[in-house]
Amino acid sequence: MLPVIRDQRPIVSTLASPVNRLSTLFDSFFSDDLFTPIQSQITAAIPLSMWEDEDHLYVEVDAPGMREKDIEISIHHGDLLIRGERNCERKTNGYDTRSYGKFEQRISLPNWVRADTVQAKLCNGVLSMTFPKGEEAKPRRIALKAE
Repeated sequence: MLPVIRDQRPIVSTLASPVNRLSTLFDSFFSDDLFTPIQSQITAAIPLSMWEDEDHLYVEVDAPGMREKDIEISIHHGDLLIRGERNCERKTNGYDTRSYGKFEQRISLPNWVRADTVQAKLCNGVLSMTFPKGEEAKPRRIALKAE
């Protein structure tokens, strides 16, 4: 796919000589906003795990190197919202493939979750949340009568 020329000058004058045509195309392509770093504006999802047992719903989020002040947890209209930012400590002469920047994860919670008594902790780079189930969500045994 060829880049879009965003120059307001007529194309004829821009591509007048065959030697400059390729140079002009490369200049317009590589000066495009496509290659401008936007890392600080990116909002990405984070890896998480979610499961339940008879009494609780559990959510665990991978948050290596993060502190309590870097993460915000809230519940709004039945959605669990996890926001935060992992700042980059630039080091020279190295290699780094870790993700940095702002993140956000929104999870719709089931109606039977009791969000008022949630427990959350951050330990060893893992954010763990435990949501108790309401009585209506817990399995219950039905008595059977023989006739």
